Amino acid sequence: MKCNKPLSKPVGLILAAICFSGCSVVDKEVVECPKITALPEAREAFVNTDNHGHLVDVRFNGVSTTCTKKHDGKIKMEVSAGLKAVRSFTGKGEADVAIIGMAMAILGPDEKLVSNDSFGYRIGFSTGAKSNYPIAEFDFVVEEDQRVVLMLTPTL
Repeated sequence: MKCNKPLSKPVGLILAAICFSGCSVVDKEVVECPKITALPEAREAFVNTDNHGHLVDVRFNGVSTTCTKKHDGKIKMEVSAGLKAVRSFTGKGEADVAIIGMAMAILGPDEKLVSNDSFGYRIGFSTGAKSNYPIAEFDFVVEEDQRVVLMLTPTL
């Protein structure tokens, strides 16, 4: 009786080839991001902390984006907006939190509003801390010929 050779090597190679060829299907096509700006009058906002009412001066501190093309041709923008939040207080500056209001608008090539959204971002201050440098992360989908405008909104 003749023994069959083990199939483990050929089967393993076939499975590996399938896995590696599947990676190119899963990879996202990275593309140039549409323009993203902040309104000059909305690059800074003032908010109060929740518990002690400390005044917090919030500003944009850099924005980075990564964009990928979706199957329908639209672009998914993943945004990381760096913020600088500095609070004023007297005494020892108890721990507290503040809600930073943000908004974004998507404008078409004719500069007309396509869509807008607003949201809040919560930051915390430890006891005695005057400043905080959080990064707000969010994403949305736009057309290739659209642009995005970011805004900080005051909550005083």
